[in-house]
Amino acid sequence: MTAIRRRSSPFTPEAIADAALTVIRDEGAGALSLRRVGEVLGTTHVTLLRRCGSLEGLLDFCADRVAAGFPDIPESSDWALRTGMFFEAAYDMWSSHADLILLMRGRVWHGLNITSRFYEPAMRCMVDAGMPIIEAASLFSILYRQTIGSIVATSANRWNPWESWEALRKLGVEQFPTLTRVEQERSTRGVRDERKSYSDALRRIIDDFGRPETRDVQKDSRPGRPWEAGSVRSAAKRKLDPVVNRGK
Repeated sequence: MTAIRRRSSPFTPEAIADAALTVIRDEGAGALSLRRVGEVLGTTHVTLLRRCGSLEGLLDFCADRVAAGFPDIPESSDWALRTGMFFEAAYDMWSSHADLILLMRGRVWHGLNITSRFYEPAMRCMVDAGMPIIEAASLFSILYRQTIGSIVATSANRWNPWESWEALRKLGVEQFPTLTRVEQERSTRGVRDERKSYSDALRRIIDDFGRPETRDVQKDSRPGRPWEAGSVRSAAKRKLDPVVNRGK
């Protein structure tokens, strides 16, 4: 009996995601729908519904496709430096697809690529340094929210020095002398570097997390582990300072 060969569908998750990402990039987030992506692919929205299950499923395809480009982070014995590199890479990836972040409406990315290339190795970096796993999870959560929040805030609030100054002037600059000085200083410096602002904040959070006076540090009993009050702060500061100053 001759076996019946089934033709593989051309509508793979990758092809569907590429089409959807093209729609978002070229037509804006508001144009995304199963019907529109189907038109781009030359098929119907019903076909895509069978493949994706829903619009949320389509967004999950997109998220995993984007995460496939997450870079390999070099190995380092310094957990603080490497943790910062993971989250800076995540910031760069997500900020390049800010519309997708907004469409996800706060849903966490759970695909294979983001888990294997970012979540797992970033968490392992901290745990392998001797950080208690609950502490690692706490720090990861803080940095994750800082990263996503920075991207959303930047996308939703494009700072314009002229608009800020005009708004303050209409309210009456004499009533707000401190804010007036801030806006005057900002206007002389020009457009802010959002990427650098994020990186500086990230490094400060990581650095502060190692301060014994601001957190309950548990000393790791395993030999050769740096996760203790006396060494984390100094190690973080020693390694992070060159990175923080790199863009200055």
